Amino acid sequence: MAKRPVTRIDPRKELSPYLNHEFNQQRNSRKSKAKISASLSSLQAERRRSLRRRLGLIMTVSILMIAGLGFYVSPLPNISTVKVTGASDLPTKGIVRTSKIKASDKVFDYIFQQKDLSQKLAKKYPEIQSAQAHLGHVNQLILQVNERPTVGYLKDGDVYRKILNNGIIGSQSVNWTKVDHEKPIFVGYNKSATLKEDLKLFDSLPESFRKQVKLLSGNTRRDSQIILVMKDDNVVIGNTVTLKDKINDYNQIRLKAGKHSLIDLEIGAFSRPLTSSEKKAYGIL
Repeated sequence: MAKRPVTRIDPRKELSPYLNHEFNQQRNSRKSKAKISASLSSLQAERRRSLRRRLGLIMTVSILMIAGLGFYVSPLPNISTVKVTGASDLPTKGIVRTSKIKASDKVFDYIFQQKDLSQKLAKKYPEIQSAQAHLGHVNQLILQVNERPTVGYLKDGDVYRKILNNGIIGSQSVNWTKVDHEKPIFVGYNKSATLKEDLKLFDSLPESFRKQVKLLSGNTRRDSQIILVMKDDNVVIGNTVTLKDKINDYNQIRLKAGKHSLIDLEIGAFSRPLTSSEKKAYGIL
């Protein structure tokens, strides 16, 4: 009887793929755990840094707030001096008194109350258009006053009062030396209604003509009449209704009339020399 062939099997060779697979899985598992561990460590470190930053920010803000509050309640920010600027013809002491600023007040209180401050001062002094408070040195409050533009002056006895760009008369009187002689003088206006009407008409005239006007006289024969004394010492008489339409004829008539002439634009348009009494009445030498 023939012998069957015997096959030799190496157990290690047969088990090798399985063992290698198990080994690779264990190695990959160790690598994965290592990566996860490293990721968790990095995340924990980032969280600790973030927490430290937040705590640092909270502590910094808290310290600043405590310091600011301590400074505010201390006498250090109390107003010691008030400096008023921009008020050329207004009383400095009166402005401070009207503003009700006291030495015990805090500088910062007025810096954040600009609107109320402006309204309070403008109510007392119509010359003031607005006012702002600024911090000077540590305890100084600078009160910057912005005055309304002056369009002319109203003669009031021996002094003059500003006519402001909103038609209101200024509260303060100024002498002749402080008058801006580029602006016209309004003389003889005892009625505020007449002054406002003539001022409105004057503002509607061409700027080139307005710059030539030295004086407006309210001493007229009729309410509809307006008298203007020019800087070249001519006198223009017009009607408040028609003067604006006729003013373009003024320069042509003036060149023909010469100096010290009365140019009548009230009815028609003509000129004649001024009489001695008229020169005296209009202040023309």
